[in-house]
Amino acid sequence: QIRLSPVYLSSQQEIGFKLSAPAAIAVGRSGNLYVFDDGNSRIVKLDLRGKFIAEFGQRDSGPGAVRPGGLNDSIAVDEDENVYVSDPGTPKVLIFSSNGTFQRSFRLPFPSTSIAGNRKREIFLTPDTARSTQLIYVFSETGQFLRRFGERLIESPGNLARNINVAVAACDANDNLFVAFRSWPLIRKYSPDAKLISENQFTIPSELIGESQRKNYSLDLFAKYPDSAFMPPINTHSISIDARGTGYLLLNAHSMVVFAPTGRVTGQFHFRAPRDRNNVFIRLVASPKAKAPTYLLDTRSGEIYAAAQL
Repeated sequence: QIRLSPVYLSSQQEIGFKLSAPAAIAVGRSGNLYVFDDGNSRIVKLDLRGKFIAEFGQRDSGPGAVRPGGLNDSIAVDEDENVYVSDPGTPKVLIFSSNGTFQRSFRLPFPSTSIAGNRKREIFLTPDTARSTQLIYVFSETGQFLRRFGERLIESPGNLARNINVAVAACDANDNLFVAFRSWPLIRKYSPDAKLISENQFTIPSELIGESQRKNYSLDLFAKYPDSAFMPPINTHSISIDARGTGYLLLNAHSMVVFAPTGRVTGQFHFRAPRDRNNVFIRLVASPKAKAPTYLLDTRSGEIYAAAQL
């Protein structure tokens, strides 16, 4: 188990700064946290101790308005702390400076479940649609389509196949891209020029799947019955890479998978929240700074916790 320490507790904050159903979190090189506060349609900037710094993108009719969009992993920060926000409703990407100044936005041909950026300010998006032909679509910061890559797990149409193919993505400090699937225990690593470097499967934790269900959990079965009502036992909420190149997956609100810079899985852990609170962690983000904690976002309470580096 991993013990967590509180960074931001909603009960301790001034009411004007209280988070409401936050949906995503990112951390900059400064250590500042950026939270997509879905219930209040805004981005909130906090310091590494959870103290309020600023808010921007509040709901209005202007071009920089941030709309509520559910629980997509919809925020990323680049090396200069420009903030990228994926709006799945329109859909589009909005770009802000670190102080909240709206810079630009551009439309997308699909809603996205995850957003990441590299040192070239290229933006990587994972489509949430059955019509997509590949896993990753790449755009410039001005919205120009650059390329797409990554084979899907199942080529069949249908709702189950669509869910199996949904992915989350994160870049490391060398611009390698790591991709994990929402409902399949597999991590892929791609080079900066989009070549597949490795594929690494991991074991679904025993508390999430029984032996009988595990035997029937196969891509062949899903491809054969792509519209079945089967509920996959694994739900990968987010992926993040720290300053050392170590990666983290957040599974089913309470479990973490840790993997090496090669993509090879090195450990699996379960979170133990302070005071045995009934937390529902839906986002995890590792700091790009060395020896900094990994942060977890609890959507139920709107609180943020830190886990020490492993």
